[in-house]
Amino acid sequence: MQYLNALLGGMGLFLVGMWLMTDGLKLAAGDALRSVLHNWTKTPSRGLVTGFAITALVQSSSAITVATIGFANAGLINLQQAIWVIFGSNVGTTMTGWIVAMIGFKINLEAYALPLIGIGMLVKMTGGKGRRMAIGQAILGFGLFFLGISVLKEAFMGLGAGMQLPSVAEGGVKILIVYVLIGLILTTLMQSSSAAIVVTLSAAESGLIPLGAAAATVIGANLGTTTTSLLSVIGATPTAKRVAVSHILFNLITAITALLLMSPMLWMVEQIEAMLDAEPDIATTLALYHTVFNVLGVLLMWPLAKRLIRFLQKRFVSREELLGKPRYLDSTVLSIPAVAVDALFKELINIKQYVVQAGTAMLSREDFDAASIEKDHTILINLTSEVSSYITRLNKQDLPNEIAVALPEMMLVTQKCVSFMELAKDAVDLQGKIHFKQEEPETQEAITRLKKLAVKTLDNTLLEERMIQEIDFDQALLEIDNAYEDLKMQVFKQGTRGELGIVSVDAIIHQASLFKRMIKLAVKVTRHMQELHERLAIEREDDAPEEDVASAAP
Repeated sequence: MQYLNALLGGMGLFLVGMWLMTDGLKLAAGDALRSVLHNWTKTPSRGLVTGFAITALVQSSSAITVATIGFANAGLINLQQAIWVIFGSNVGTTMTGWIVAMIGFKINLEAYALPLIGIGMLVKMTGGKGRRMAIGQAILGFGLFFLGISVLKEAFMGLGAGMQLPSVAEGGVKILIVYVLIGLILTTLMQSSSAAIVVTLSAAESGLIPLGAAAATVIGANLGTTTTSLLSVIGATPTAKRVAVSHILFNLITAITALLLMSPMLWMVEQIEAMLDAEPDIATTLALYHTVFNVLGVLLMWPLAKRLIRFLQKRFVSREELLGKPRYLDSTVLSIPAVAVDALFKELINIKQYVVQAGTAMLSREDFDAASIEKDHTILINLTSEVSSYITRLNKQDLPNEIAVALPEMMLVTQKCVSFMELAKDAVDLQGKIHFKQEEPETQEAITRLKKLAVKTLDNTLLEERMIQEIDFDQALLEIDNAYEDLKMQVFKQGTRGELGIVSVDAIIHQASLFKRMIKLAVKVTRHMQELHERLAIEREDDAPEEDVASAAP
């Protein structure tokens, strides 16, 4: 009972340490993490190295996998970049095994863990809410991480002294599958393959489980990271689902290969240790085995990656679903405000483009399609509700001043986009009240002129940033005002002659007024977006990583 209590306590300390360390390092990284992912994943090899390095630093492939899915949703990286970061992350997670094997079982961890806990807590308490606090949290996490390993080692030594679990040789394929499932379940429950591998290495080092069984458990732990991906994409966008599937396929192929080649790979690991003149050690053997089969997985996937990307781009595509759901927002990046606000800005660009295109389509038609504008309105309400909720959730975080000030303006932009669509909907509804008793060319020309000027101005709001700056929107609005006044005069003249009833006169003028207000709203939204872009130095849509065709905007 004493050893079981120690086992539970050690796992608790270790998991708390992992959580504090991972969160602290993510918060400390902040903008740097966004910059690294965007700028250092342009090629497969660089994405692979980046995924490896970040995971080796943060010590959680599950956290990096979920973050990568979030960054892909936020538009910071495209599908190819995300896939190679995931592949590199799987190799990076092997560093936990090396830390435990080379340090955890060879030195007095408590002598280092306790000072780290004290120093980390002191830095965290005196660091306010900035990067220093995050670094202190990470140091505290490292201390608890090592202390947990120390307690686990002692607990497993006590358990292993009196018993040993059956080996793979004794139970055959069935017992092999059982150990794989144990590793998978451990990772799923603890939401960290690193934690499951530490437990496995501790059990193997103590003699509780033999080498073959431990190797099968490590394979299961590696495979178990896919459950985190599955959970993170429930109700997510197609991009997130594609990244998650790539992760699952990689781990599945790697696990099958490692199981089929377990005996020759363990033999090869022993030969490598002999060549390096390393002292025989079961923990080191398992760490090297874990590294070898993940590297082998990358080598197997390398020639298949382009085909895999093309395959995934054709999956999870539903135009209606894409239109009705955010393209960039993802809850996994809320803990990194700089990334979250970047995602929000890109989502606002997406919404602005959607409403302007809907307005342009309405103004370009001679007959108004009430069903189409109603559908557009419904989709927009769904999108803006998600944006509003995301802004509210982000506002609850500890935010830098420039982001805290920008959020109300982002909410304002969202509201103006809704108002634009409401005006378009009202304009369509008025069409049923307009009845000409006699056609009048001058009135029709005035209506057409107003609509053409409106469409031209709307088109200009969708130009690239550098081109928008050259547009004189004040002049465009003045021309629309003049066209509106000309239309009013023509309608009143035709009404005076009895060629238009008073209801039709009111409907035409009211509708034209709605058109004018729509354009003014579109211009205001454009100017607000320009101000936000300059204030937050957010990367422009045309400079962002190239999107895959399946998730392109309508």
